[in-house]
Amino acid sequence: MATHLSVFVENKPGKIESITRALAEERINILGITIASRGDFGVLKILPSDPDRAFEVLRARQFTVSRRDVAIAIIPDRPGSLHELLEELSRQGVNLDDCYGFVLAQGREAAVVLEVRDLEGAQRALEARGIRLLSDSDVHTL
Repeated sequence: MATHLSVFVENKPGKIESITRALAEERINILGITIASRGDFGVLKILPSDPDRAFEVLRARQFTVSRRDVAIAIIPDRPGSLHELLEELSRQGVNLDDCYGFVLAQGREAAVVLEVRDLEGAQRALEARGIRLLSDSDVHTL
């Protein structure tokens, strides 16, 4: 199990940059990022190298931030791998709330961050299929 952060942010120039600056100043690396805009506001989700410290840094700077446990699945970087992963979750009745991913080694491995309500069910289903899941400590080694 790993942790990502969600930051509620105003949709204006410089707002996201202020978040990345705060983390950069504290030497916290952003390993994954996604932004969902909803008009005047949006949600920035980040996978930081040190989620606990990143949470405290952002909170101390008055950002509205929350943390959530996620599953990070390592899949082959090939056509159909994501489909197979999502098919298995569906087969096990695990609903996907949000998802983003990134390639770790082109042609070899990709990481998929899965935000689900039934995290334990997702972990059991994926591990039973031999899919490797990362923890927060594993994320530090990416």
